[in-house]
Formats: sequence, C-alpha cells, structure tokens
Amino acid sequence: MFEHITVESIKAGILDRLKTDLDKREGSFANDVISAAAAEIAEVYHSMDALVPAFYVDETSGEYLDRQAAIVGVARKAGTRASCTITFSGTDGASVPAGTPFYTAAGLAYYLEETVVIADGTASGILIAAEAGDGYNTGSGEITQTLRNYPGISGYTNGAAAGGTDPETDEALLARYLERMRRTPTSGNPYHYQSWAGSVDGVGAARIISKWDGAGTVKVVLADPGMEPASEAAVEATAAYIEEQRPVGAAVTVVAAQAREMAVAATVSIDGTTTKDAVQTALTEAVTAYLRGLTASAFADNVDLQLETMAGKTYTVLYNRIAFLLLSIPGVVDYTALRVGGGTANITVAADAVPVLTGVTVS
Repeated sequence: MFEHITVESIKAGILDRLKTDLDKREGSFANDVISAAAAEIAEVYHSMDALVPAFYVDETSGEYLDRQAAIVGVARKAGTRASCTITFSGTDGASVPAGTPFYTAAGLAYYLEETVVIADGTASGILIAAEAGDGYNTGSGEITQTLRNYPGISGYTNGAAAGGTDPETDEALLARYLERMRRTPTSGNPYHYQSWAGSVDGVGAARIISKWDGAGTVKVVLADPGMEPASEAAVEATAAYIEEQRPVGAAVTVVAAQAREMAVAATVSIDGTTTKDAVQTALTEAVTAYLRGLTASAFADNVDLQLETMAGKTYTVLYNRIAFLLLSIPGVVDYTALRVGGGTANITVAADAVPVLTGVTVS
C-alpha cells in the first residue's frame, strides 16, 4: 500500500518544506540530518503494510485471522488423532505398558492407550496417533516397529487406523469466519445450527433441514472436511454439542450425508509430453476438487420444508464440466469416451447427499 513512499521521496518532501537559507546540498549538515529522519519515517510507513491483513483478514493473515475469528467465537479446529486396535500374541501374563510407542515404516508414531496383559495367548489394545492429522489414517498391518522387545510378546498386528483429521486450514477458518459474519446465527435459526456443527472437529460442512419431520424438528446433515459423509464419531460429537447449545423445544436429528458414489472412466488421446498414468492422477485431483467445491457451495444453502421441497434443493454434477477438466490437462489431445457414474449425462445429487468419487480410470 505504501510502496510508493521511499526514503528519497520523504527526504525530497522535507527539503521542499525547509524555508531557510541553510545549505541543503548532499553532504551538508541539514541534508544528513534529514536523510536519517527520512529513513526512519520510511520504515514506519512500510511497517504499516502489516496492519492491512490484521484489520481486513484473508487467508494470508496468519495469527490475526485467529484473533479476529475469536472475537465472534470462531476458533480454529485443532484436528483429531487417529486410533486403531492392536492385537498381541504371546505368553499368558506378559504385558505391554501404557504409553508404549509403535511406528510405521515411514516413522508415524502411535502410543498404546492402556496397559495390555496377555490372556489365553492374546490381548488387544488401542493405539492413539501421536499427533492430529489425516496422514495417520493408515492401513491394517502398517504399524510394524517399536523401540524394544517385551518379554513374552511374540508378535503384534494393527487394524486400520481411522478418525484422524488435519488441523483446520487458514482458508477453511476464513470461510467459517466470513459465514459467521455474513449469516448471523441467532436464537436457534438454521445458521446457528450450521455454526454449531461447523465448529466440531471432523465436520467440513453442514446442511440444515428445518421442519424435516414437522414443526419443531431439525435435521443436521454432515459432510467431513473432504466433503464426503462425516464419520460416526463426528456425528456423535456434533449431536452432543448441539444438544448442549440448542434452544429448549427443538427435536434435533444429526446424520452423516448419504454418499452418491460415482466413478469416472475415460479413453484419451495424448501427445508425447505426458502419460496416461499422469493424466489419471491429474484427473483424479481435478474431479475431487470440483466435487468438494460443489458440495461446499450446495451445503451452504439450507432447506426449510415449510417453504421449499427437497427436490428443489438437489444439485448437479455436470458431465461437461468433467469433460472440460479432462481436456484441460496438459498433454491431453482429445477423448473418445468419457463415462461419469457409468453414463454420459449429468448426475443429480439429493439435498442430503454428497458426490463421492470412487475411482478414476484412464485408458
């Protein structure tokens, strides 16, 4: 904002205002004193640029975004830690103490929640990820290392780790803050339910259906941060939190969105700058981003069944949009076949559902 203000421009302005007979040439006493002052004043102007993102927050505002959001009760979601079962085999009476670390080959750490004691040759426990994050949602058998051997323990294997979500991004926090400022939640209105649901870890978007089962009823439909159906844990946590916050009298039902599954298959012509595997990866990323944006936009619009119909709140996955995304990939010359959800037409998604990409095949 103040880039045009330089040491030289400040110095020239001061010298122009100096109405004396003093020597003002370079190297003179007056010029030296004014040069030093101009340098300090320029630093003040340039530091004022930092005030803009502090007052007018965006995704680049850093800690100021958190501070502004906190003023209206919007706090960054810390994310959740993944967990999984671990099953030990060994001699009866052998034990593994609580807090024992276990690791994947990539170095992801998980800690045993409670002490496990072998009985009848086996025992099970729960591993909790060391940190929050989606990256800790690992597969069965991927936790293979620990720091030491425990007497009497002959082996162990883990189930799939699930439930881990990343801390909320600046972009997502900004969207919730702007939603809070632009759509005032008050007195248990739909925006209030949307705000309550959105503040729970594991929830990325919520659509509120008022009077879904008659007067005084509310349904809260949840998608996760990836805009897929929310987990059971997120549904339970949201229901409990809303129960604490909601006005007296409302009957609230909290559910995960239904999955409208669809696969994409394409036959393409490419030039020598790419491969079909690379096109498949790029198309997967592009379609995933498209579906996420589509869901987030649709779920921001709530439903009042006294005034509207569910059918009127459906939304559409556009076949031609996916065709455009395919042709936009560098190296793709043309396609001879493209099927979305098994067909070549737009796909209608119900108001309480989310489109879920089950796979992309490029041949």
